[in-house]
Amino acid sequence: MPADDRRPAPSPLGRAFVQHPHPVLAELREGCPVARVDDPRGRPVWVVTRAEDVRAGLLDPRLSLQHPPPAPGARPYRALELSLVDYDPPHHTRIRRLAAPAFAPQRVERYRQAAETTAAALLAPLPADRPADLMSAFARPFSFRVLCEAFATPEAARADLLGWMTALFDRRGRTPADIQAATDGIERHVRDEIAARRRAPGSDLLSAIATAWQPDGDVTEDELVSLCAMVLLAGFDSTAQMIGLCVRALLTHPDLHARLRADPALVPAAVDELLRWDTPAPFSTRRRALADITLGDTVIPAGSGVLLAMAAANRDPRHHPDPDTLDLDRPGAARHLAFGLGPHYCLGSALARLELCTALTALLRHRPAARLAVPAAELSWRGGCQHRVLAALPVLLGTGVDPR
Repeated sequence: MPADDRRPAPSPLGRAFVQHPHPVLAELREGCPVARVDDPRGRPVWVVTRAEDVRAGLLDPRLSLQHPPPAPGARPYRALELSLVDYDPPHHTRIRRLAAPAFAPQRVERYRQAAETTAAALLAPLPADRPADLMSAFARPFSFRVLCEAFATPEAARADLLGWMTALFDRRGRTPADIQAATDGIERHVRDEIAARRRAPGSDLLSAIATAWQPDGDVTEDELVSLCAMVLLAGFDSTAQMIGLCVRALLTHPDLHARLRADPALVPAAVDELLRWDTPAPFSTRRRALADITLGDTVIPAGSGVLLAMAAANRDPRHHPDPDTLDLDRPGAARHLAFGLGPHYCLGSALARLELCTALTALLRHRPAARLAVPAAELSWRGGCQHRVLAALPVLLGTGVDPR
């Protein structure tokens, strides 16, 4: 074939990957565990897939998340253009420690009752005799409402906030002006709410973060605003997607579904295995090598982009025997990397766990006869290789009578 007629091979991380990432990751892990590929935009990137190497990479300070400084003469970054994940220690550490106490498991536990009430209220009106989309009717509104309760978001502000957040996560048909308006709206909302909590703090998460901040301290106001906005944005969509994937997994494994119906006390342990088995975020945030780095038998050159495949590590047979099997009795399931590892371990993991456990328990209790309304292969997906989006989850919920 003449050179001019040759076309580049499609990226292994393209559209097919979003729907079926695990076969692609398994092939890379077993054949070329540190592989240089093109991402869907045609940019070269090193993909790391073995658990040992992924864990080492997540802990290696030479793999940087730091956003480069603005070019000389360029405008400075605006508040929401940088978030906690755009910083390396020690800058990441000084910002994170401001919010970490607010997300301690014992503090997050106070939102369990509100989460249980919200889940029951959302499930109650859903039809029994025709399919309901659990993403739009349950997972997304549940995640959003629990966040609003945890942040004590005023009722009058919730519709606008939801609209702005939705615009950022689903940009189909939206103009750059629409995205800028959503970004501006979120920034304005967060600034206003921080000011309100500093004047009259409550017992909510935002009050805890806002009152811990000192104007003359080592965290700027813009960094505070970005931190709080990041928590809202990450806590909304990622948790909703995790709920959807967990429900999908259970409804495609009837024996496990039946076991949890019979003993809902198993749900917290099951959540770890469900997160190990599938995740909406197959990779860590893209990193940049600050020096030549050896992972496995491969040297990644300085300046290279690196994607650490947490989903591949979670199914590495060297760490998890029979990894493609969903096993609620699996020892060591909690060693999954769905929430990351090291300095960038998910700040909101305790709240996410609470929401996942509450959502699944409510579905088991209130709609035990739930089943997929379409074959699993027909479920639709959006997003990209770093954030898979289950666009819809049509489910027949039944009458609430346990089918056993």
